[in-house]
Amino acid sequence: MCILISTTEHPDYPFLLLSNRDEYYARPTKGAHFRTLENGTQILAPLDLARTEHGTWIGVTTSGKIAVLVNYREEDNTPELGEISRGILPLDYLSSISSDEDWYQNLENELAKKSIRDTKVSLRKIGGFSLLYGKLDINHNTGKINHLNILSNRGDRGRVHDSMLAGACPTDEELKSHEDVAYQTTFGLSNSLFYKPWQKVDIGKSRLEELVSKSIVENYTHDELIQHCFDDILSYNTFDAEAADKAQTLEDKFLELRKSIFIPPLKTGVSKPLKSSFVGSYYGTRTQTVIALHKSGVLHYYEHDIHDSDELSKEFKVKKQHFQIPLSVPQ
Repeated sequence: MCILISTTEHPDYPFLLLSNRDEYYARPTKGAHFRTLENGTQILAPLDLARTEHGTWIGVTTSGKIAVLVNYREEDNTPELGEISRGILPLDYLSSISSDEDWYQNLENELAKKSIRDTKVSLRKIGGFSLLYGKLDINHNTGKINHLNILSNRGDRGRVHDSMLAGACPTDEELKSHEDVAYQTTFGLSNSLFYKPWQKVDIGKSRLEELVSKSIVENYTHDELIQHCFDDILSYNTFDAEAADKAQTLEDKFLELRKSIFIPPLKTGVSKPLKSSFVGSYYGTRTQTVIALHKSGVLHYYEHDIHDSDELSKEFKVKKQHFQIPLSVPQ
């Protein structure tokens, strides 16, 4: 039940994005690191080592492209493990030299040219997903990013954070379709359609808006702002453990996850990891990421890995990383 919340409301940060990755603790993962792809593109991203594709759920390039993927929870609440990992999509976008529109229009044809484990790749063979992607270009006139894009193979596509529309932003009550998210200066997404957000998304958006306002009034330093992003939002826990304990099945327990940004260790009832599905004894928030683009053009990428083992008795210290990427800014 991952979540991302992003905003363009801060005057010093044209773009702020906060993300929690909720996953089984037994699923092997490599933390964020730089690497150079075959075509020379340099990316910064963690990797999912559980599937042979070694895809990712979040990443940026040194040129300022960003891609963030979340799974879609099917209407009957059953998870769907596609033949092909969803994690190939962020990497495919980040490595592309095409424009955003051309990448989208040619996505199916380009995927069809690939084969993984002797299986031809197509969106139909990938589980449900939503993908936020685009180039972090700062608009000279607005001081905000131009816009990002979003698409889902279970819903629709649209624009997010369109700075040219921000002045005509409708209220939350007036938002009626996928097209309206383009107006939002603060955006949220979890495992539902992006224009049908869960309760945790509404909580996250509200808390991020409050944090931005408070940080301006109290003149937070950069470090203070980032720390509050982790402490006040990504670690905000409203999970009802009592209700979850009363649930009859794991799927019923998962319904409670829609109400909390942070998910504490949740017992799955599995005594040892299942190699075929990467399901282990615990599920919950494993990795927290904050991406902050400063108006100076410096892109900050913070990652906190808070669990890396299915054994909670094992002593573990949160692994914290901070990367900086200088991007060009409009003159």
